[in-house]
Formats: sequence, C-alpha cells, structure tokens
Amino acid sequence: MRLPTWRFLTGLTALVLLAACGGGGGSDVPAYSDAKITLQAQFEKRPLTPGGFGATILRPARYCWAEVRDAGSSALLASGYLGSDGTGTAFVPRGAQVFVRVYAQYQVPSADPNSFFLRGSVKNAPLPGTTDLATFSAIPVWSVTSSAFLANQDGTLAVTALAGNRIAGAFNIADQAVAFGAAVRDMDGSASLRLPNLHTFWTTSTNPADQARTYPALAPAPGNTYLVTDSNRAVFSHGVYGLGSGAANTETDEWDDGVLQESFARLLFADHSYKADGSSSLSLLRRDNDNVWVDRTEQSESTAAFVAGFSDFLAGAVRNDGRLLDSYVDAGGVAQVYTFDLGSHAAVPLATKGEFTRGSIAVSLWGLWKNALGGTQPGLQTLWAAVRSATPYADGTGEYEQATLGCYPTYLQGVASRVSTTTWNAILTELALEAVPNPNATYFAGTALWQTSALPLSAAGTLQTYAPSADLYYDRNQSQAWRFTHGGGARTITMTPTGGQDFYLELIGPGGWVMGSFSNPGSTRTLSPSNLPAGVYVARVRAGATTATGTYGYTISVN
Repeated sequence: MRLPTWRFLTGLTALVLLAACGGGGGSDVPAYSDAKITLQAQFEKRPLTPGGFGATILRPARYCWAEVRDAGSSALLASGYLGSDGTGTAFVPRGAQVFVRVYAQYQVPSADPNSFFLRGSVKNAPLPGTTDLATFSAIPVWSVTSSAFLANQDGTLAVTALAGNRIAGAFNIADQAVAFGAAVRDMDGSASLRLPNLHTFWTTSTNPADQARTYPALAPAPGNTYLVTDSNRAVFSHGVYGLGSGAANTETDEWDDGVLQESFARLLFADHSYKADGSSSLSLLRRDNDNVWVDRTEQSESTAAFVAGFSDFLAGAVRNDGRLLDSYVDAGGVAQVYTFDLGSHAAVPLATKGEFTRGSIAVSLWGLWKNALGGTQPGLQTLWAAVRSATPYADGTGEYEQATLGCYPTYLQGVASRVSTTTWNAILTELALEAVPNPNATYFAGTALWQTSALPLSAAGTLQTYAPSADLYYDRNQSQAWRFTHGGGARTITMTPTGGQDFYLELIGPGGWVMGSFSNPGSTRTLSPSNLPAGVYVARVRAGATTATGTYGYTISVN
C-alpha cells in the first residue's frame, strides 16, 4: 500500500532525519505510537552553460543537516545528516504537530563510521574578521523550513529549496563542497587523511563592502590564534560573491560550479591545511609561493602557475566537466558568461603556452587524464599521487614534494614514474600540444626553470617590478631562481637591489619553502641558515613592495 505523501514547496532546501530523539543512531526501536517520517530534501539547480542558464533541475541535498521540531514548543525531536541521496528517516510521536528545518551544513563521510572526512556550511553573512568560536558558530547558516504538519501516520515528506528566492543557491554551494570533499577522499584513498572544516560566507547583501571572493584561509581567533572545533578540526573560511542585483559590474557565484571548485581546491594549498587540526603551518599540498590568482593566459612564476593550474584541473575533474564558467554582469549591464575550456587547445594563445602558464598546465593535465590515462578514476588517482609524492632523486630534483622547486616540470616526474613507457609517450604528446617540454635531465640542466651555479655564487640579474595598471602580478619575469648544491651546514645568501626598488629573497629546497626576507623594503636582504641539511636548493629573488614600473637590477651571492 502506498504511503500518503506530504509535499511542501518552500523557498528552502533539503531535509534530513535520523533516528528518533538522538540524531544519527537508528538502533533504538521506535515506539508503536511513533510515526515514521521519510524525508526527501532537494533543491532547484540552475545549470550554467556558456550561453547562460539552462532549464532548472532538481538535485538532492546530499549529506545536509536536518532537524525535526515540535511546532508548538520548537523542541528538537530528531536530527542528523541526510544520506547521499538527500533522504533520511525519523520517528516522532504520532499526532504531533511538527516542522522540519534543513541547513546548508554538510558532512562528507569517511570510511571510518566514527569519523568524517570534511564538514562545513554556507553562512548567510559577510566574511568575518577575528572572532571566537562561539561567535563564529552563531553566524546563521542558510536553511529551509517546512510548514507545520500533523504527523498522524507514516509518510514521506518532500521539501524543495527554490531558486527564485536564492535559498537554493546556498545548497548548491554546499553540494559542490560535498562533491569536492568526496573527490579528494576518493583520489587519495588513504584511511587517515582528513580535511579541516570549511565554511563558505555567501550573502545577498546589496552593500558592495559585504561582497568578496576569497580563497580558504584559517579563521583567526583572538590572541593571534585560530579557531578549532570541539571535534578538533581547524576552521577555514572564505567568501563568494552573492550580489544579484543585475547591476553593471556585479556577479554571483552560487551557480558557477567551476569557480566554486577552484576556490575549494585552494584549501589544499592553504597554510595550516596539512593537518586537519591546523597544528602544522604547512599546506596539505606543497606551495612555494603565495596562494594567489594568476592570469590563465600569461606566463607566471613557476610555482604560482602550478598551484593555479592544478586547482583549475581539479575544478574540472571533480565535476567531470572541463568547462570553467563564470557568470557576471558587464560594464554595460549585460549578463555574460566567461568560459575557459580545459578541453580546448585554443584556450591559451600559442605565444604564451608552456610550463609556466596556468591555463596550459590545466589544459594539458586535462589531456593527460582524458586521453593518455583514459579519463578513469585510477588515472585521476595517478595524477593525485604525483602531487603527493615525496620520492627524492639522486640529481637533487626529486618528485613534487621532494623537488628543489614545486612546479609543473618536477610534478611531471612523479607522473612519469607511475606510468608505462607507452603511456608516458602519450603524455609527452599531450604536453607538446601546450608547448610544455619534456621534463628530462636536459631540461633541468637548462635555464628555463632556474640558473644553476657552483658555489660560491656571485651574480646579477634584472626583474620587472609590479605594475598594477598592466596587470603584472607574479609574472615569470618578476622572479628568478638560482640553483646550487649545498653540502650541509651553514650558508649565507645575500641579495642587494641596485635600482632602488624592493625585491624579496627566499630559500627553497627539498620539501618546500625554507625561509625568506620580506621586511625593510628596498634594503639588502640576507638569509643565514646555520644548519641547512645537504641538498639542492634555489635562492629565489622576486619583485617586492614597490610601486615603480620598469626593469630593475640586483646582485646576489651565496657563500
């Protein structure tokens, strides 16, 4: 016999229920006088295409938090996370007047039923500054609430979050975060890997000051500390655009799945993400420069280009869709969609293709996965394993985590070590389409990636300084790496600007960034490690805190 169905279309989203009175268990035997409610939570999704929005479809509110409450007293009767299909069950006193509230708050499960892989939420507020955990937790999460109904018999309740009032957008952000977490979990395959908590701040406020698109960063707490939850997970937060007025030069992110995924991917490269509790200052994936946006079609500093390109690749791979779409309203008030297609070798101009270009890195990785590795999950796991690899090489280059520099050519060595000769030849074909050279011994002995010198080193160089008006940030000609072999012990590295401008000095080697000098703009900078382990290192000079536009010189010595 078919159960009666309660259906409510509200401006909200999904539903979740766990076992009665406890949330999550299911081991308690319900009383005969209880009514069994089966919840189906879903949201209206507006699929974005290069030509604009397509027809609205329904998607389940996967793994979202749901509560069943008494309509009169608001007493909590049942709560818990929904399943992968957006459903859950709860038992409530038969004849009770109840309502359901579903939150854009999610939990991606792990293989261990007593743990979880990733938790997070979509909060209805601007990105906050320093705050304590209680205040942070009290910031409202987007939610949907059903009408009150009489639970006089067993039945099914379907609740749909509507796109018209934008609440569905919050659930799409949450759903994309779920997809991201599940993909990282499955790519890694480790029983121990966990991610810190991730909270997205998305507000429809019409105040431009409330709108920001930022990469995930550790949420600061008073006393120069950071937020950690009761479950011992560090709290990361970031903002996405939500100003949907349609006015010129505005944009919203809730349906831009590629944009959201690229932002989520930057969590993996964020400081303190190495351990889920934030206790290590390292990032989960090595990052040898700032966690910054660089242009997709211009050549950038090698390590910044790789982080950005790999994040773009993940943004496509998580969704199995190579189109990275960004909707916006242009200066003339016309709705537009920016498209970067990972499957197109026309996405990056021929003149700027190569191993230092974010777009070429992303496009070639997509080709590696789809063509050379068959577009399979094992192929994706191979590409992930290469970015986690810590295999040292005798020549000092090493695979990504043990390389002298964490960049695309050193990453590719980890790919090469994991595939057959036939597959590697197919990979070289894909790389050539984006003008990425074979990362062999000849390449690393050359000057494209760095200058190699015996010690003591005494040299001079020139760099392009920052030029905001020309969109020059982290460009390839704004940094130079000097490679040397260190036998162990003390070392002194000195860099002096010769044109009156400021340059930064950094030491990088196997395992990542070692130290740097950034204060006292324009001055001579010196790094003096007293007990530096033996290995192959680079001293990197890059443009610093200057407003001048032009080419300026410096001298460098390593003794």
